[in-house]
Amino acid sequence: MPGSTTDAREWLDHQVAKFTDVYPVYRAFGTTLDQVLALAAGGLSGHAIIQTRAKQIPSFAEKALRKQHKYSDPVNQFTDLCGGRVITRTGQEVEAIGDFIEEHFEIDRENSVDTSQRLRPVEFGYRSVHYIVSFRRGVDYGVEIPEELFTHPVSGLEDPARAAQLRLQAPKGEIQVRTILEHSYADFAHELSYKGAFQVPDTWLRELAGTAAALERVGQTFDGMERRLANYASSYGAYLTGEELAREIETLEIIVDHDPRDLSQVARLGKLLITAGHWDRAKRRLRPYVDKSDPAETHHPILRDLGVALCQQHKDEPEHPEYREGQEYLRMAAEPEHGDVDAIASYAGTWKGRDETKVRELYGHAFRVDPADPYALSNYLECEIQRDPAVIEHSRPIIRQSMERCRDHIEVGINLPWALYSLGELHLLLGEPYRSLDAYAKAIAASSAPFMIETSRASLDRLGKAGIEIAGYEWIRRLLILGLEARFPSDEARARVKQLASTGVGPIQPPAAIVVGGASLVEEQMSGYRQVMLEGFNGFEGVVISGGTTQGVPGLVGEITAAYPDRVTSIGYIPKYIPADATLDERYSELRHTDGHGFTPLEPLQNWIDLFNSDIRPEAVRVVGINGGRISAIEYRIALALGARLGVIAESGREVGRLVTDAYWSAEPSLLILPHDAATLRSYLGERTSTLEEDDRESLAQAIHQAYREARAAERLEGDLAMGSWAGLPDVLKQSNRDQALDVEQKLRSIGYAVEKADGNAVKPVNLSDDEIETLARMEHGRWNVERLATGWRLGERKDIARRISPYLVAWSDLPDSIRDYDREAVRRIPELLAREGFRVRKVE
Repeated sequence: MPGSTTDAREWLDHQVAKFTDVYPVYRAFGTTLDQVLALAAGGLSGHAIIQTRAKQIPSFAEKALRKQHKYSDPVNQFTDLCGGRVITRTGQEVEAIGDFIEEHFEIDRENSVDTSQRLRPVEFGYRSVHYIVSFRRGVDYGVEIPEELFTHPVSGLEDPARAAQLRLQAPKGEIQVRTILEHSYADFAHELSYKGAFQVPDTWLRELAGTAAALERVGQTFDGMERRLANYASSYGAYLTGEELAREIETLEIIVDHDPRDLSQVARLGKLLITAGHWDRAKRRLRPYVDKSDPAETHHPILRDLGVALCQQHKDEPEHPEYREGQEYLRMAAEPEHGDVDAIASYAGTWKGRDETKVRELYGHAFRVDPADPYALSNYLECEIQRDPAVIEHSRPIIRQSMERCRDHIEVGINLPWALYSLGELHLLLGEPYRSLDAYAKAIAASSAPFMIETSRASLDRLGKAGIEIAGYEWIRRLLILGLEARFPSDEARARVKQLASTGVGPIQPPAAIVVGGASLVEEQMSGYRQVMLEGFNGFEGVVISGGTTQGVPGLVGEITAAYPDRVTSIGYIPKYIPADATLDERYSELRHTDGHGFTPLEPLQNWIDLFNSDIRPEAVRVVGINGGRISAIEYRIALALGARLGVIAESGREVGRLVTDAYWSAEPSLLILPHDAATLRSYLGERTSTLEEDDRESLAQAIHQAYREARAAERLEGDLAMGSWAGLPDVLKQSNRDQALDVEQKLRSIGYAVEKADGNAVKPVNLSDDEIETLARMEHGRWNVERLATGWRLGERKDIARRISPYLVAWSDLPDSIRDYDREAVRRIPELLAREGFRVRKVE
């Protein structure tokens, strides 16, 4: 090692000369390494930055001089004469690139290091993974490796034996793998201190350490987001509506047809087709990408989803060659190197009913790979509970952990509806049937294809074979049967419903309404709803279904029946064994019994079964909700899951309050929050019919709008879209006028008038009394409330047409008199507008 300055210069000149001699080999090393890393990163980190280069001679000279106390022969001792960097977005991509390097290169473990391991637990700073590598013979790097890179260029050794020994070694280079955040820190901070040109002041170091800590937190956020995005992508399509799903499939098919080599787009298309249950289309799209010579080399998601499609398409014929082909693809996708719990569980599912030992082994394997995975855990428990019912009690901690994962998925809309189905099943296993019903109802509403409900029903059947009593099991079974027929009607689904229908009773005649609410309301509370309900049902002709007791809201249905015996038929659903504190309401037209002990969800489920059996679809049923306890809560959710329209009385409390603040259900378009107003309830329950021809109604709608403009012309409201001409009127406001025109006859009939076509002579408009105008104005406001609510409008402090917000979605009694005048003026003009269109309004004797 040199002592004096002169010695140091001579020593360095000698080292530089030796490095100059071998420099071309390291330059070739850098070029080749760049090609290898770029090819690898293309499949592992699509946005990675690749940097490679041989160490330049001046850089070598500086490092050799500064490190001369440590390295006496730097040409043969330095491990970074060629260097490469792979800069990724996230820590997960760092791990993936690291795995590739360790699988393909010879690693000098002694000199390689993960710099984060140098840091103490309370310390932040420069973090990166450094590999000292050389190329290995016999490895497929995807590019040709020059022969010279498999031998070590030795220079300046006088001992021939030593030189021969070293030439057996491959040249080495350094690869750094780090995230872009770590890279930004390294470029700014590491270069200041690592090379040792000068000592960085402690104050600056502390400031840099704080920056490093902040960057580490950001990096952790990016990593977490990357995992969530991966989960989101795995559920791609499950959070789309049916119409959105169809559009996205069509878009991706066009993209794939123009660029069939983009495997990520092909996989997305396959996932969407699977989500929609289009097995044959998924098969045709994915099969061309299977490597016929070695299927296991096929892009893993494509192989898995093709296997699912083939097995689902032939699920009823497991001996079919394509079913066996699909099984084989799933087997390959389930290999340990993929770590794909979904593939393992899907493969297990293909053996159900054929080899239960294999099913149990595979689900057990999926459970061991990821014990908290909801799908793996629920299926594992289905298998184990048949052998040992105590497994549920032993598994409570992991079940709770899995349920939290379900909720995390549900919160951001991923893995739906499966996360909901799993959550429902896990609640059921823990003896929480009401929470289970809520999750299953949400799952049915989120299901985009019938196989989703069928798969869940099959899982429930497996639990039923365990021979143990599971609280709420029958409730869930019936809900799934109803859900399948409601969402995806078929002869088979209908037959299952018919098997559950009440016996010895006739069909229910439409129209039908269901009244839901608390039976424990005190008389003071009931008085506030009695008038609204009695007035709201005035004019309703049909069947009203409720709880069949005199207590609370069900008792109001008895009063409605007594008040309108010629127009209302009521059916009460009650358990075989009623509680001691319940009194049957003899005013009901009919009481139907279930097999229940005390009131449970069996009663509302049975009323829906009987409605379906009577060919009454959910969308034709109007459900009214007031207050309520836990059974009412389930009734509300069942109605929404099946597709019925649910109108709940605003601020009636308890379960209505919970429902309208539930982030999941409150967004349902079929949920209407009705003001405490009889006219609004009457409009909600009514069916509008008209003897006017469609062209006449359209002309009347335009006349109504023009009259509205004339009445408000003096106000000169700038920017009010409702004041525009008919041609420029937004569609939602055009429809409002059409609804108003359609409702004209119903209003007039309610106060004893009929509308008829005139014989061609001039028509003299009838004069309505002030009381008649007031009645019709209340009805018009109620109609307007329902029309607005049904089209997505919500109550708010200030009117905003673009956001569909209005401060006037309230009861007539809460409406400012100036706004009431608009309704009064609108109905006052009805006879005149009809007369202009050639219609006469006459009093019915």
